[in-house]
Amino acid sequence: MKGTREVIAFAFLPIALGAIVFLPAWVYLGMVWAITLMSARELLVLLRRLGQPAPLAPTLVTLGVTLPVLWTLGLHKAGAVLALVLLVMPAVYLFGRYPIGGAAAAITGATFTALYFLVTGGAMGLLRTAFEGTLGTKTVLIHCLTIWGCDSGAYYLGSNFGKHRLAPSVSPKKSWEGIIGGIALAAFGVWFCRTVFFGELPVVTAVALFAAVSVLAPIGDLVESVFKRDAGVKDSSDLIPGHGGFLDRTDSLFFAAPFVLALFILVGVSV
Repeated sequence: MKGTREVIAFAFLPIALGAIVFLPAWVYLGMVWAITLMSARELLVLLRRLGQPAPLAPTLVTLGVTLPVLWTLGLHKAGAVLALVLLVMPAVYLFGRYPIGGAAAAITGATFTALYFLVTGGAMGLLRTAFEGTLGTKTVLIHCLTIWGCDSGAYYLGSNFGKHRLAPSVSPKKSWEGIIGGIALAAFGVWFCRTVFFGELPVVTAVALFAAVSVLAPIGDLVESVFKRDAGVKDSSDLIPGHGGFLDRTDSLFFAAPFVLALFILVGVSV
């Protein structure tokens, strides 16, 4: 229900912003860690519905252990962590004595899930830890607020005025009108953040961030819709009333995070 959606959103928003701005970095990382694992579990459940018997517990344990390792070692050693997971997952399946039938699909699904969330959830954490001082807090804030604005603009404008379908075979309710709403609120979000608390963000970085979010947010949403459509479900779960599951709420946010992290590192966040 639409009313439930708003109530949950307004209840969660102060908690999320408070954790980002006022609490130590480890609290934010703990939230990202928990949300990443719950999102990964939902994706594994979808894969299992498709007949890919991806091992649930070993995949989540591998991801749960390696995420903090990635954040501790830092971005410059991320490649080694990813390579380790890529090789560990097939070995886990082998020594766990899982069935040989369907092994290729199961290993592929488990490995993809672990690597996908290690990259995306890892980037969500590194947005906070890869920058010195208050820059980490500001990069997380501008990323989250801009993505949330883009998602909200797309949802509300698309729900009320959407007529021209964006990708009917993947997500029948997504519309080009929604894309316009998302672009408008993404632009407002970047402008708002730069005006209110991120004045040192160069204009070229702000413009690049707006362009990246406007493209990546709807792509992340559609990528998750592919899995749901294939599995024949509307939502990844029903854990969040009015919103679906954690995978539904993190699709755009997590998908865009590695690109936004790379943008801030390559283009710069200081004057």
